[in-house]
Amino acid sequence: MFNNWKRVIEEELSGRQAFRYADRIAQYHRIQASPGYRQAAREVIQMLERDGVNAELVSYPAQFGERFLSHFSFQEWKCEGAELWIEVPFRKRIARFNEEEISVVQRSISTPEDGIEAELVVIENAEEESSYEGLNLEGKMALVRGNVSIIHALAVEKYKCAGLIFDNLTEFKPIRTRMDLPDTRQYTSFWWNHEEEVKSFGFVVSPRIGEELRNLSKKQPVQLKAFVKADLEEGQFENIEYLIPGKKEKEILLVSHLCHPYPGGQDNASGPGTLMEVIRTLTRLINEGTLPKPELGIRFLMMPEMTGTCAYFHQHPERIPLTVAALNLDMVGADQTKGGGPLCIEQPPLALPTFVDRFAYKLVEEIANNTANFTGTTEYSTVHYVKTRFSGGSDHYIISDPTIGIPCPMVIQWPDKHYHTTDDSTKNLDENMMKLVGTVTALYGYGLANGEESDWLSYTMHHLGTVGTHLTHAKEWLLKRNLSEEQFRNAFSIYIKYEEESLSQLDSYANLRNFRSLQEAIGQMKGLILRQAEIVSEIAKKEFQPLLANQDVSQDWMNAIYRRNYSAPILLVDEIKQLSLQERYHWLKEVKPNVSLGYADFLFYWMDGQRTVKELLYLTKYETGDFFPEYANELLQLCLTLNIISREIVTDSLSLK
Repeated sequence: MFNNWKRVIEEELSGRQAFRYADRIAQYHRIQASPGYRQAAREVIQMLERDGVNAELVSYPAQFGERFLSHFSFQEWKCEGAELWIEVPFRKRIARFNEEEISVVQRSISTPEDGIEAELVVIENAEEESSYEGLNLEGKMALVRGNVSIIHALAVEKYKCAGLIFDNLTEFKPIRTRMDLPDTRQYTSFWWNHEEEVKSFGFVVSPRIGEELRNLSKKQPVQLKAFVKADLEEGQFENIEYLIPGKKEKEILLVSHLCHPYPGGQDNASGPGTLMEVIRTLTRLINEGTLPKPELGIRFLMMPEMTGTCAYFHQHPERIPLTVAALNLDMVGADQTKGGGPLCIEQPPLALPTFVDRFAYKLVEEIANNTANFTGTTEYSTVHYVKTRFSGGSDHYIISDPTIGIPCPMVIQWPDKHYHTTDDSTKNLDENMMKLVGTVTALYGYGLANGEESDWLSYTMHHLGTVGTHLTHAKEWLLKRNLSEEQFRNAFSIYIKYEEESLSQLDSYANLRNFRSLQEAIGQMKGLILRQAEIVSEIAKKEFQPLLANQDVSQDWMNAIYRRNYSAPILLVDEIKQLSLQERYHWLKEVKPNVSLGYADFLFYWMDGQRTVKELLYLTKYETGDFFPEYANELLQLCLTLNIISREIVTDSLSLK
């Protein structure tokens, strides 16, 4: 597809230039709503202007009381300096902000001007309240490991600890275990959204220093000296916007978040660095006439992760129906020989059917081929890439939320050995990977904005050819979920419907582009989806095993229907801050950990003001494999209390089993 455009884009787009953009970005400590982020944003504007691109810097208020769609804003944070010393039994500096910005828990507040001298207390299993029994923490500093919100609620709010020291290092096996990076520090942050919150300071040490402190405290009392000079105040944060105008109002949106602590090379200087090179490349080629002016506009957005995306749509709701599709670049430049995981193309949730993730993956397949067998009869790639189901965790989870309704795949390398640590420098990036992703992104944006009908006919034939494969994968996945025969049929019907609606989305795109031959072809193909589904279903009947467990669950409360009161995903960790400490602890420690990460997001994605809770539960089960009715009941009651969902009048509804 797009062979002529692919050639000219590959000739112009430079992986080296993308790397140099990223390297410049990575010189700044880019915490959301901070002077370092602002400096990085202005640097991006200056570099783009130097290269012939006039992008715009758009400011939004960073202050308590503001809300952008479902997301709370927060105050601007400025840290001028911070240090942590061992004073007794010997003097040794173990943290200093100006040499390792991540050595301070981000958004820490100031200590008294002369600092705080306090005894060290080691709290093992610091998320468990029983670990605090018999401890006198008031005015002391605690070495802890675990969830920041839970530990802060217990150690600081309840037991009056003066400050916290974290030696966290999250493991992502097999790429990273705790001892793989003994001298790195992990990005750790407080997130204050309300004036009334109890605030504190904290430091971050490496696993090696953490073990040193633990061993030292077993032998004798340890005295520490902490100093932090930082301000939280009303300020602002910035988005970078740029538009290549099209002949029509409709547009494609390409995004990448600019924020994260220094050095933040892979996460996420690599994303905006690559996107900048896409901007430069397409602008130059279109201005020179090498590429025709696109029919649809191509808009670019670089922003603080999630916060900036919500702010953008909050300010420009009129652009939502004009945006046909989007693409999110997050962590896209890692050298796979240095701990960078596979290049993943993540699909949007099943609640928002689309074809664009498969389109993006097809582009990766075509562009990644960089070698061949001896005779040249088969081309293939030395790059490891995969297509994955929806997971979330970045801006695409906002853009693809059905309340926004813009299909947005994500391109990401995951897992990554150096993720959220001081080791995440640009020395681990790969210019070739950045060129690959940049070329895919440019062709994705320009192909959707101005692809010719012949190219889209070619893609549509490919799309139809993969339907059977996708249905087969769905069948195999569902057969492992311990479903009854009726549940399997209902679940498989969801995947069939997804294929039909994906093709309908492609039909809508063809109509937008006035591709009549493509629409005729799609009309002829619709029946083939059902035929392929019938074949896969017949095979499934022969493979089906008797149900072992997991019978249908039905209770009166499941007949209720709810709708969300805000657009965009719900951040419960922020919403529950208005609850009492004990209520927050109950939710964070006793309820939420019992379900898989992101489970609530899937429930909310399916919540449309028409489906019953039972339908939400089973749709989520068929998408994730998880079924947590007790949790869902408590979640819904919590959200009603917090006024982030509303109950609708119950109407007759077909229930899924």
